[in-house]
Amino acid sequence: MKFQRQAKILDLIDRFEIETQEELTDHLRALGYTPTQATVSRDLKELRLIQTPPGATGKSNYAAAPTGAPA
Repeated sequence: MKFQRQAKILDLIDRFEIETQEELTDHLRALGYTPTQATVSRDLKELRLIQTPPGATGKSNYAAAPTGAPA
């Protein structure tokens, strides 16, 4: 289940501008997953996802950390 959820997280951050862990949790719940905030936080850390600075839309969002970035 963990690997399926993490794969879905990667898919979601590619498809949507997700700014907060709460937004990500809401997307996952809409798809039938039932993660806690702590689970999402661990997943983000394990997947080495970071929050990017605000872009043209004024929103920051989650993205994969650049290669060689500290975990």
